[in-house]
Amino acid sequence: MPSSTGSGRRMPGRRRRSVAVAGAALGLVALGAPPAAADQPDPPTLPAATVGCVGPSPVPAGDRISWPLARLAPQQVWPLSRGSEVVVAVLDSGVSGATSGLTGAVLPGRDVVSGGRARADCLGRGSALAGIVAGRDGPGGTVFGMAPEATVLPVRVIDGQRRVTPKALADGIDAAVTGGADVVVLGTGVPADSPALRAAVTRATRADVLVVAPVNDRPSTVAGQPPQVWFPSAYPQVLAVGGIGVDGRASQPAAKEGGPDLLAPGVGAVVPGPVGSGVYTVDGSAVAAAYAAGAAALVRAYHPDLDAGRVRDRLLATAEHPPGVPVGTVDPYSAVAAIDPEAGARIVRQGVTPVVVPVAAPPDAARTRARLVTAGIVALTLLVAALHTVRRGRRRNHPDRSPS
Repeated sequence: MPSSTGSGRRMPGRRRRSVAVAGAALGLVALGAPPAAADQPDPPTLPAATVGCVGPSPVPAGDRISWPLARLAPQQVWPLSRGSEVVVAVLDSGVSGATSGLTGAVLPGRDVVSGGRARADCLGRGSALAGIVAGRDGPGGTVFGMAPEATVLPVRVIDGQRRVTPKALADGIDAAVTGGADVVVLGTGVPADSPALRAAVTRATRADVLVVAPVNDRPSTVAGQPPQVWFPSAYPQVLAVGGIGVDGRASQPAAKEGGPDLLAPGVGAVVPGPVGSGVYTVDGSAVAAAYAAGAAALVRAYHPDLDAGRVRDRLLATAEHPPGVPVGTVDPYSAVAAIDPEAGARIVRQGVTPVVVPVAAPPDAARTRARLVTAGIVALTLLVAALHTVRRGRRRNHPDRSPS
């Protein structure tokens, strides 16, 4: 693969392992795009196909810029890093090799459910997330992706009934690691812990692979309660990502435990369809995870010396933290370009001891009066002495004369 754009820092002979496993969430919900020009119709929502496959969108990409891309501004990072030599694995429904904006970017991949390859996508979710992570310029000139020179490794983990199991997720993570993954981002999760899934995450971490997963964005089954915790996002080694809306607030409630470590735009993403040159819109925490995975790919391409844990720390340390918001929003430029990413975090995390300036005690009234009296006596004594000296001098200069 070509060297990382702008970095020139990739060590010769060192094989970069960057897989962003972007698994499209089964609960991925489409949402209308931000306002477009008057002559451009809004893209339709990505259909939730239950029978057959998703077809092409009738709306071309045009020159629209989606709100998430305007918010994250990855183009500011591209002079430094475009994700070159980073492999991004997408765990979901597969990724179409014919998807607009991903031509030449998709590896054969693997189907861990039915066997074979995964470079086809009937549901469109995997292709949508791959476009968010690594989309190139489409026919209309719109760049969909955060890291437009990253390579996509598709891994299908959804069966014929649109179901995902802990075993499929575990097998998918293992397949991504075997296929050369550096970053693994999943688009869905399961509500129960699984020894197999936990072990797969541990193996990925030991193999220097960053695992990114969305938090649960499905409605709670109990009124007034947060949604169930999802796995693998609840594991401490995993970078758990939640979505924000246009107002900067979380787009879905978070569980008390297993909540997000990082936030990213989770609404209004404009993505390529699995076939044709048209575009759809999607939202959900899987979308947010894909944006975070794209940022991770940019970091790994520019900082090949950083292991997965330090990449994770860098993303967290450079995240934007509005006042009163405990979880930060991913900042791609700062994550790549910051010289000392921990500096801001240290200022926030560590209490600063205030500088105490000594203040003189209020003067004692009696002591002040005594000082004034003493000063007055001294001044009077000096004045009398001075007058006495002057008079003696005059007598010497003008002695008394006798009468003639």
